[in-house]
Amino acid sequence: MGFKVLGFDASGPSLAVGYLDGDAVWADWRWQKPRLAGNLLVPWISAVVDEFGRPDGIAVGIGPGSFTGVRIAVAAAKALALAWEIPLAGVVSLRAWALGAAAGQHVLVTSERRGTAYYAGFYWRAEDGPVPIWPEQAINGPLPAEFPFADPVTVIGPMTELPDWREQVGPKAQAGDVPLTGSAVARLARIGLQLGQSVSPLALSPLYLRAPAVSRPRGRGPEGG
Repeated sequence: MGFKVLGFDASGPSLAVGYLDGDAVWADWRWQKPRLAGNLLVPWISAVVDEFGRPDGIAVGIGPGSFTGVRIAVAAAKALALAWEIPLAGVVSLRAWALGAAAGQHVLVTSERRGTAYYAGFYWRAEDGPVPIWPEQAINGPLPAEFPFADPVTVIGPMTELPDWREQVGPKAQAGDVPLTGSAVARLARIGLQLGQSVSPLALSPLYLRAPAVSRPRGRGPEGG
């Protein structure tokens, strides 16, 4: 029996709950309607714990992503950690998503697209996990100066719905069909939790970046039109 971690995320595009025992994945549940996180998250957690036992630690995706989903997941994690008196860790949701990609490549993860605006994280997927190349950020318009990128890049998430996404990312960009799983959230936090690297439930907070919304000026333009 290894160190057991319950991991979950509701930042989007799916509600995900996973359970690790050491390196073994005992459960990975996903639901493609994250807006129902408030109805499904707690029952799913209860079902997993009834089946596999109370975990030794909790890992939760803190965003960026859906404001409501992140808030629900973080609140549930804090309540459970206090009730069960077990360590808690927050995981950047985009990094957990990048963990699902194969090692040895650049990965651009995007989430919560609204028009041309979305959240993004750019990583080198090393053997032991994703390494950020720049901090997760809100994009509204062109990508940062590193792009277009000359090397191959796997693009995950809704940016690939934009008509010019490959032109923006680079000539060797390819879309990646990679799910965000609860086990990935748990895996990123497992070693730290085992080593006592946890956060107080009272101190844990969501990672809120600038809202991914396209702003439009109101009133008349400078030409009076």
